[in-house]
Amino acid sequence: MKYDFTHIPDRRGYGSSKWNAMPDADVTRVPLSTADMEFYPAPEIRDALKALADTTVLGYTSPTPEYYEAVCGWMARRHDFAVDPSEILLTPGVVTALGLLVETVTKPGDHVIVMPPVYYPFDLSVLAKGRDLTYCPLQCRDGRYEIDFELLETLAKRGENTALLFCNPHNPVGRVWSKEELARLVDICADNGLFIIDDEIHHDLILPGHKHTVLVNANPRAREICAVCTAPSKTFNLAGLQCSNIIIPNAAVRGKAKLNSMVDTLSFSLNIFAYTACKTAYNQCEQWLDELLEVIQANADYVRGFCAENFPGVHIYPLEGTYLLWGDFSALGMTHYELEEFMKQEAGLYLDEGYIFGEGGRCFERFNLACAPLTIQRSMERLKAAYDRKLAQWAKEGKPVHQTLAAGDRLEGFVYDTPEAAGVDLCQTMTQPTLLVFSRYYTCGVCQALLGELRQAMPDLRARGIDLKVVLQSTRESVAAATAEAPFPFDLICDPEARLYDRYNVFQADSLPAMLAGDPLLTQIPGGAIGLMASSMSGAKPEGRQRQLPALFAVAPDGTVKYAYYGKTLSDIPKLDDAVHALTD
Repeated sequence: MKYDFTHIPDRRGYGSSKWNAMPDADVTRVPLSTADMEFYPAPEIRDALKALADTTVLGYTSPTPEYYEAVCGWMARRHDFAVDPSEILLTPGVVTALGLLVETVTKPGDHVIVMPPVYYPFDLSVLAKGRDLTYCPLQCRDGRYEIDFELLETLAKRGENTALLFCNPHNPVGRVWSKEELARLVDICADNGLFIIDDEIHHDLILPGHKHTVLVNANPRAREICAVCTAPSKTFNLAGLQCSNIIIPNAAVRGKAKLNSMVDTLSFSLNIFAYTACKTAYNQCEQWLDELLEVIQANADYVRGFCAENFPGVHIYPLEGTYLLWGDFSALGMTHYELEEFMKQEAGLYLDEGYIFGEGGRCFERFNLACAPLTIQRSMERLKAAYDRKLAQWAKEGKPVHQTLAAGDRLEGFVYDTPEAAGVDLCQTMTQPTLLVFSRYYTCGVCQALLGELRQAMPDLRARGIDLKVVLQSTRESVAAATAEAPFPFDLICDPEARLYDRYNVFQADSLPAMLAGDPLLTQIPGGAIGLMASSMSGAKPEGRQRQLPALFAVAPDGTVKYAYYGKTLSDIPKLDDAVHALTD
């Protein structure tokens, strides 16, 4: 190869967000998480930036005709995509563009469709603009992800859904959509008035045997209902320079987007280094990219082969595009939170955990393959050694018990504390039908509202011969002090370490946006989703898990579960009627 893809840069002390998130990261223990590369930019780019710094006044700078020629030339040469310079809107990043376009093509209260598991800033980009989310999950058939076109068409017909936020190629599952798939998607959206925000930031990173199709080229109807989001950042490892080229053929949408961009960011240009880096990359670094793709393919082959040999049942999905490999590690026998702790604390692997991309990503891992082959080899060897140790530990100590409750199951191991007593075994002491409500923590406003509703419901429950217990992530001491003057007519179970939550898989939401999206309580809270997200980022430490979801179980005196409900959002707990009927019918 002309270029060196074996050197491992030492990024300590340079403010790398990826390295800073991994304790003790060094050249032998490199994080494989955030999607930037562990490679220096091509030498042509570095030389051009040095020359710029030596010869140019670093003032406000606008794009030159040569800049637009480089961008349009690259799109034509690599993607057969004819772009007029007037169609390009410059933004300091694709994520910035996503929010900008959501604001441009929808109005407050509208819903935007996304297809999880998907790049997690999609959700944030929607909620931050006061819009809501509609999920159209990808389907996995025969080990390959596909678009659920039937569901998409159903959702597109609903008036509240006005836009689709689409990942092409798809991050994290690595799919390169076929021209036929894209054409059908465009027809569905065009027929139902949906605008497509098309994130193509990975469109240069296509592995051998696959071909990327720009959405606009898949179906001529896309030109009026699509914005194509591109950037050199993923392709050439230039994310820190903040340069994106958003191609919007529809003149009216483009004009509104430009106006919103000026109002939102008060920014009229990119930083001066971004122009030179992008222009140089597109004009001089095509061979660097071609060689990079060979390295990514070899790394993907290595991980797939290593897992097949050492981890039976682990499924590594085919990598068609991006440098992000997607794998299902549920066969290792851990919950997604146990898997995350195992990877970080025991294997020393900092990956992007699959659950951050949506519920369908639980127990999945995303590997960043844009690194030296030696880095991948060391990482996989650490993983094998750690799993061998874990198997030995389980053989000696026993495997942790987890139970996702469903009607007909037997409740086992429900041992709890209250402010008045410790170590109570519910299954041995229960004498009447019982409702178990898992909430959050006592000082949480949502929890307080729920406790008030349950207090009012208790006389009716008592008349029906039904007991009620509420599980909280609060200490015995704090609950005793808080309820001393106004005790509740039911047990408050104190589980500050969340042992019962973990035992019965009452999980946290996979992300803050997922916890808030579509929750009816948000209409009653000042600021809605944005206000709660801002509050969660204030730095104040909550009493319990910030993203904890609720659950409701109805249990007969013999320990048989008659009703089970796991909440999906902040206050998603049903009225008690269904649970009560399950106990009394």
